[in-house]
Amino acid sequence: MSNSRLEDGVAAASEAFDNARKAGREALEEGVESAREYGEKSLDYASQASESLLDFVKREPLLAVAGAFLVGYIAAQVLRRISR
Repeated sequence: MSNSRLEDGVAAASEAFDNARKAGREALEEGVESAREYGEKSLDYASQASESLLDFVKREPLLAVAGAFLVGYIAAQVLRRISR
């Protein structure tokens, strides 16, 4: 192989590596941005759900306590059956 062809091959490989590195960096940045957006949306949803639950508990405290008891009872039964 001639020296010129070797240099051309090294240059092509270097360029391909640089292109792959740039594409990987862009994909990583897009992934981080998407994760940040989903995180913000999740926090907004959780905040809204929390506010809705708080409003419900203020309006119907006895029903909320009964619901909490029922959920706890069902969870206890499921855990007891799983642990056997």
